[in-house]
Amino acid sequence: MPTLLHIDCSMRQDGSVTREITGIFAEEWRQANPDHTYVYRDLGASPIPHVDEASVVAGLLLQEELNEDQRRAWSVSEPLIKELRAADTIVLGVPMYNYSIPSVLKTWFDRVTVQEHMIQEPMSEGLLTGKRTIVVIARGGAYGPGTPRERYDFQMPYLRALLEQIGLDRNLEFVHVEMTLAHSVPALEQFKPIADTSREEAANNVRKLVLAG
Repeated sequence: MPTLLHIDCSMRQDGSVTREITGIFAEEWRQANPDHTYVYRDLGASPIPHVDEASVVAGLLLQEELNEDQRRAWSVSEPLIKELRAADTIVLGVPMYNYSIPSVLKTWFDRVTVQEHMIQEPMSEGLLTGKRTIVVIARGGAYGPGTPRERYDFQMPYLRALLEQIGLDRNLEFVHVEMTLAHSVPALEQFKPIADTSREEAANNVRKLVLAG
C-alpha cells in the first residue's frame, strides 16, 4: 500500500515554518489518499542517538554475526531503514541551523545511509531509487543566487549530496521559505512582506505537489 513518510526536525514545536508547510502537505495528502499509510517521525521532539562504532559495524555485517552491542545499535537503525524502504513518498521539513541542517537530521541520514542504499555509480539504480522526495527548507534570511549570503548556503548543496548518494535525487522537489526571522528580528522588519509572500508560495507549492501525485 502506498506510504507517506513525514519527517520533521525543527527544535521548535510552536511557530516552526517547516512544520507548518510539511503539515499542509501531509494533511492534504492524507485527505487525497484516505486508504494509504501515513508514518510520522519527529526528530526534533524525539532525537535518535548518534551513531557509534557498533552502529557502523552493524550496518556491514550479517545479523547472525552481530555481538550484543552491535545488535543493540542495529535495533535503533533498523526501524528507520524499514520506514524509509516502505515509503513511496517522503516529505522532509528542514530548517537552516548555522548555515546547514539540524544535527538530528544528520544523525537520521547517518543511520539510513547504509551500504545497500548507496549508489555505487552515477545514474545506477539502488533500493531507494524512484521514491518521491519533497524537501521543505526554511531559512531566517535570504541565501539564493545573487544574495550577499549565497556563499553561506551549505544547506541545499549538503542535502542534495546526501540524497544523491542514496538515490533519492531522481524524483526530488525542493520547496523554499526565506526570511523567516523577519517577524522576530527588528533589523529584518523591512523584509516582512517578502517573508509572508515566501511562506504563502510554499504552502501553495506543496498543495500543488499533492495534486500532481
